[in-house]
Amino acid sequence: MKNDTLSYTSLGKGPAVLLVHGFCEDQSIWSDYAQQLSASYHVIVTDLPGFGKSSPEFGEAVNMEYYARRLHEVLELVLKTDERVTFIGHSLGGYVALAFAELYPERLNGFSLFHSTAFPDNEEKKQSRDKVAQYIQDKGVPAFTDNFVEPLFYEGNRERLKTEIEKVKQQAALTTKEGAVSATLAMKARPDRTNVLKEAKVPVLFIVGKKDTAIPLETSKEQFYLPTKSLVYVLDNVGHMGMLEEKEECLLIIKSFVELCRQ
Repeated sequence: MKNDTLSYTSLGKGPAVLLVHGFCEDQSIWSDYAQQLSASYHVIVTDLPGFGKSSPEFGEAVNMEYYARRLHEVLELVLKTDERVTFIGHSLGGYVALAFAELYPERLNGFSLFHSTAFPDNEEKKQSRDKVAQYIQDKGVPAFTDNFVEPLFYEGNRERLKTEIEKVKQQAALTTKEGAVSATLAMKARPDRTNVLKEAKVPVLFIVGKKDTAIPLETSKEQFYLPTKSLVYVLDNVGHMGMLEEKEECLLIIKSFVELCRQ
């Protein structure tokens, strides 16, 4: 289904769960999760603007708040006015979850930073974002994603998951140039949102990969104790793609979190 230019899927009945993908991904990254969770919950999965089947016709400045507002529009369509949702955001999706929590705290009964962080980019990372945006602008998305995807997985898992890695590469290559560049610059510009964690009135779930080089464990540790209610899972032999590297474990973690948020 589409809400104007935003593509989304709505499955099942029960407490609402929103699954949001990361950079150069789309809602298909959550396919197995959506199918299994929809047996007990109302699952909403989206393509962020410029990714998957969602149009890159932005019409305004692109930042994390923009993505959050677009997701809120979808929730307004598919949920009751006062219904709350558990927001699970991978990487970029976690940045959006924080913006959503800041803008619409009344719509959440919990949210997750799945290989994500409330800290802003440091100067070195900001320079890297600029280089990525320029590279994509000059060379195109497929040239970038061909080298981008595999290092997201812990090297010890790459042989076992080579089929999944190839699928992720194929989907990533379909990302629009406008979507990838805009998201890169939006990630660079995102503010420090540790205050959102400190002020959260709902449970916050952290899923962290011990071998994640994109969001290092040492950095993540600093935010674990900021929320009043936080749950932390550190996955030993996992990089930045826990939903594929340890699918069954992550599914159980998410199910447990959704149940906790119902109470």
